[in-house]
Amino acid sequence: MNKTVCALGFLVAATMLMGCGSKPVPVAKRAKVSGTVIVDGKSLQTGNIVFDANNGEPPGSFNVLDGKFEGMAAVGKNKVSISAYRKISMKEKMKMDGPGYDELVDENILPARYSTESKLEKEVTEAGPNEFNFDLKGK
Repeated sequence: MNKTVCALGFLVAATMLMGCGSKPVPVAKRAKVSGTVIVDGKSLQTGNIVFDANNGEPPGSFNVLDGKFEGMAAVGKNKVSISAYRKISMKEKMKMDGPGYDELVDENILPARYSTESKLEKEVTEAGPNEFNFDLKGK
């Protein structure tokens, strides 16, 4: 009887792992996106741009180099966030002095309205061309 219980347990576990014939979860369609990022009339030298469809799929995150980016993003409406970091001392950033404040940390040089508080949205279509140009104001 012990062998029967083990065999039955194995069959139940194997059935659960196979998903009982369930269909695979569809993956969101992606399309090529590209474009430019200009800040105060100049190409953003280095940074990052994220296209997030907020559909459970990982967002598309692309490097910006010499003001240009490209990659694959989910088809549909995407929230866009743009950031660019520079190294700065804690002393300079926090306007405080003391032990440990000479350590360098990252500071986003773009206003929060383009990154953490971004309201930028772009519609990515399957047919394209999905070329998006961002003309940002630094202040």
